[in-house]
Amino acid sequence: MILASFDDNGFAAAHDRDCARVYRLVLGGLAHSRADIGRQLGLRSTTTSRVVADLVSRRLLLETMGETAGRGRPAAVLFANTRRVGASVIHVSSQSLSGALVDLSGHLVAEHAVTIDGEADNDAIAAVMADLARQLLAAMPQGMSHAGTAVSLSGLLDLPRGQWLLASRWPRMRALDVASVLAPIAGPVEICRNLDAELRARAVREPDQFAGGTLLLHWGWGIGLSYAVDGRPFAPAGSFGEIGHWRLSALADRRCGCGNTGCLETGAALWSLLPALRTHWPDLAEDEARLARQLASLDLADLPEIEHAARLLARALANACRVFFPTRIAVSGPFTANAGLWERFCALLRAEGMMDGIAMPRLASVRASRLHEIHGAAAPLLGRATEALLRQQE
Repeated sequence: MILASFDDNGFAAAHDRDCARVYRLVLGGLAHSRADIGRQLGLRSTTTSRVVADLVSRRLLLETMGETAGRGRPAAVLFANTRRVGASVIHVSSQSLSGALVDLSGHLVAEHAVTIDGEADNDAIAAVMADLARQLLAAMPQGMSHAGTAVSLSGLLDLPRGQWLLASRWPRMRALDVASVLAPIAGPVEICRNLDAELRARAVREPDQFAGGTLLLHWGWGIGLSYAVDGRPFAPAGSFGEIGHWRLSALADRRCGCGNTGCLETGAALWSLLPALRTHWPDLAEDEARLARQLASLDLADLPEIEHAARLLARALANACRVFFPTRIAVSGPFTANAGLWERFCALLRAEGMMDGIAMPRLASVRASRLHEIHGAAAPLLGRATEALLRQQE
């Protein structure tokens, strides 16, 4: 998967535009020689040679001598230097903070993870973030430029101020200034919601499946929502998608980690359901990937707590559909791994219905993807860094 994207028309100078067009072809595997480039872009051989030489000098392209079947000089083979630029991504993985260094092709050059105690406060979490950022910088191969650090987070965020306001995993953390922690170490820093990053990457991989409006709902440790139109996540100035903290009268005075009572998560999130589930199956894990495998074969749908949770979530999601009117809903999280529960949830959502004349959105379960999240978070930084290199005049 190629992560760097840029608009050729955004380059004012003709030479920069040509460089961008040529680089895009080679990066996408659509051209492997100067002759390929000239034929596809209609460039003169002198222009092609100048552009290729420029891109090679900037180490965006690499050129090797190929084989020849007859007489004459072997043809040169061009390929993109996908390790010319890399980006760090720090993200939440169950009870850990994980870090990944990713290159332009989406390859993970290095990964590190640190488990964080549930009672950790701002200072403890900031220290882990800073250490991860340093480790990822140290893992950069020779010749790689660092595009910055993307931080993909769950919970409530203040994106303009770069703050992580709260997270169900670590209730003692409040308003952590992520940008100020990481910018001096491995800036620039870009903070995003994890579901937005995942949805962005899914849309790039499957553009036909994500055409129109799509809701991505995560039903796991917490409950969150992302919305995109034609693969572009809705990115407001402030927080968004906190469906898990919609307050419901049916949940009365149940206390939530956000400071309120009666939030949807208090009756339907994994953190609230796990104690009841462990009375039946004591060995259930908190890690969502492992838990999905455990839940797949269990008889969940007949449990009153799960039935109540499914009903609450189905109604909340149906109400969200009356705000966004999506064409497609994708649901991820460990609960969707259980076929009986998934079938019951789909039936409950269909029973909620839409409005007269409005078709029900297409509904599908998807497996939450760490790699999608990493790719979606890193892509904007890698795109901007690559575009800056393409604008440089030798």
